[in-house]
Amino acid sequence: MGIISEKLRRSARGQDCTFGIPNVCNHNPDTSVLCHAPSEVKGMGSKGHDYNAAIGCSDCHRVLDEHRLPREDELFFWLRGLQRTWAIWIAKGLILLPVDPATSKKRPKKPSYLPSRQIQSRNTLSRKKKERADDA
Repeated sequence: MGIISEKLRRSARGQDCTFGIPNVCNHNPDTSVLCHAPSEVKGMGSKGHDYNAAIGCSDCHRVLDEHRLPREDELFFWLRGLQRTWAIWIAKGLILLPVDPATSKKRPKKPSYLPSRQIQSRNTLSRKKKERADDA
């Protein structure tokens, strides 16, 4: 049995479809529900975790549940739907992230494991070449 969240399920009501499958989507928020993505938890008669779902209209939901799209297209629309849905949930405060975006840039930079390579301008190279000529 997957993780259930009534808040996430209710959040789909009245929302625009996050899949937006061309020539399939009915663009009717009144038909939107939480569509559970294929996962190791989901199976016949059981749903996956509610956080592993996207907001979809009835037509997009049916097409994805019945696997009527080519595999690559199906994966693309699931990924797009999940990303858009998570953005909605984060904006509404239904999903909280432990990292504050305002302070994430203030983290110290990790040291590079690659040797540093300084890029020299033409002026610097010309000056060094002139210095070597003067020394000779």
